[in-house]
Amino acid sequence: MSRSPHHPADGGHLADTRLEPDSRLGALARRLAAIVSDRVQGDLISEGITDLRPVHLRIFAALGRGGGARVTEIADRLGSTKQTVGPLVDELVVKGYLHRRRDPADARAKIVDFTPAGNAAAEAAHRSAENIDRQWADRIGAERLTECRTMLWELVNASDD
Repeated sequence: MSRSPHHPADGGHLADTRLEPDSRLGALARRLAAIVSDRVQGDLISEGITDLRPVHLRIFAALGRGGGARVTEIADRLGSTKQTVGPLVDELVVKGYLHRRRDPADARAKIVDFTPAGNAAAEAAHRSAENIDRQWADRIGAERLTECRTMLWELVNASDD
């Protein structure tokens, strides 16, 4: 009987990082997310924004363009906790990308929002991500990219059940 070189009985690992067309969807999704993250970060570095890590960009994406949010809201959007997100927000405040202001609806709470430098970095990241989508549309066709996005969205929603 022939075995794959990565079969556990042959000393291989179940969590093999080599991907194939029939790899688990989760593994393909993680790799795709890493590709996007690496490319966006590379584009930011080429624009002189060298002090942001991929996890910072997740905070930017969760904060969005909506005029600020509480740390708990950012954590909810990321499927994370205030204890995890809070220190990352603190880092971004120290770096000058975010600031905190009093929440007009609750004087005890703070709203996190972009500084001008944060807005510029977030816009640069957004442009980079849009360029990646355009390149993929050029590669596989806009219709197939839309179908892919639709199917992934359906899987995300199906996972919430």
